Amino acid sequence: MLVLTLLAVLLAPADSKISMLDGQTHSGALIAISAADVEITESGALVRLPIADMMAIELSGTVPTTSDETQMLFFSDGSQLHSSSIARTAKSLTAKTVLFGDIDAKVAAIHAVRLQPENPGYTQQWGTFLKRDSEKDNLIVAKRDGSGLDFLAGIVSNVTSENVEFLLDGETIPVPAERVYGIVFGRAVGSRIGTTGTNVAIQLTSVTGDVFNAKTITLEGDTLKAEAVWGQLLSIPLNQLLKIDLSSGRIRFLSELPALVERFDGIDPENSLFAGLIAPEQQKLLFGPQRNMTIERQSRLRLRGREFTRGLCIHSRSEMQWDLGKRFSAMDCVVGVDDEVAFNGSHAVALKITGDDIVLFEKLIATADDPLPLKLALEGVSTLTILVDFGDGSSVCDWLDIADARLVIAKDKP
Repeated sequence: MLVLTLLAVLLAPADSKISMLDGQTHSGALIAISAADVEITESGALVRLPIADMMAIELSGTVPTTSDETQMLFFSDGSQLHSSSIARTAKSLTAKTVLFGDIDAKVAAIHAVRLQPENPGYTQQWGTFLKRDSEKDNLIVAKRDGSGLDFLAGIVSNVTSENVEFLLDGETIPVPAERVYGIVFGRAVGSRIGTTGTNVAIQLTSVTGDVFNAKTITLEGDTLKAEAVWGQLLSIPLNQLLKIDLSSGRIRFLSELPALVERFDGIDPENSLFAGLIAPEQQKLLFGPQRNMTIERQSRLRLRGREFTRGLCIHSRSEMQWDLGKRFSAMDCVVGVDDEVAFNGSHAVALKITGDDIVLFEKLIATADDPLPLKLALEGVSTLTILVDFGDGSSVCDWLDIADARLVIAKDKP
């Protein structure tokens, strides 16, 4: 009886929460996924939801965990997978992964590999190497005194578990693999990682933090079949996924749109004791609006411990304006005073959001307030304006986050 009960639990459909483009949500057991729709049982009834109208599927029964795999694959399409046993020849790269099985990809599909366990002290430097334009391969090694990372530019011809064959100044050097922190492979200068020319509409996030971009997905029993951007068909146990994001091509992040107007009026009110002590140009340089990072440019946006990779951090008194061209139907975001300053006393900042001079939202936001989720209708709006003002007569703690601000593209717009 116990065995039958365990089998029933393992084979039971996964609980899911599905968010739609129109703001509605559905919850129920996930039954099937096809190219056209998703089937769930909701309140005892079978419901089919068009996949073209979805934003995301969240698997509510799964929890994040830490991967035992110490190596990492960075793909040109933006996918990042934990792995082991990485090997590369002149034409292809192979690796083993616990969740996705054996990986076999052409060289052009791989942007970088990290061969050693992640060292938090090297994270910032490694990220810089990943963004660097270089037509040559960069062999990244840890300095012998442990103070940071260094690199050599050349050509990597072969990677095995023992050695990395590195061509430098016409001479092939076998570098012991344990000395290599990672390799960033050369690419055409100006090319951007994450833009492969393929319309990637699906992003999977695993319980161990893997990010996997797929062209198509189908659900067969408790296994998700996914077609990778590089052409390989992979199978992933559904209970090892946290989220299936279907929003690509359906949303734009506000922080990525160029602002029509970006005005910073000054860090202190006109009659403040400190007004005029810092030149306006210097004030804007120090306290002007920041995208995807806080005012001090040292960390990501954080609201009550939750970190956001995208969004705006705006200091009072600032006004930003965007030309939306009537292309969007709604904006979803989370607003609040950033954790960097929120616990430094009781203060407030004023937020006003307008669409074509019509007030969509207006509120005084205090440092003690919980983060506030917003969903604002933007149908037919040409110009979006955000004004962050002095809420209590001073600019103390006025770091307002407009976090994870997503603009939903209207269905009739390309």
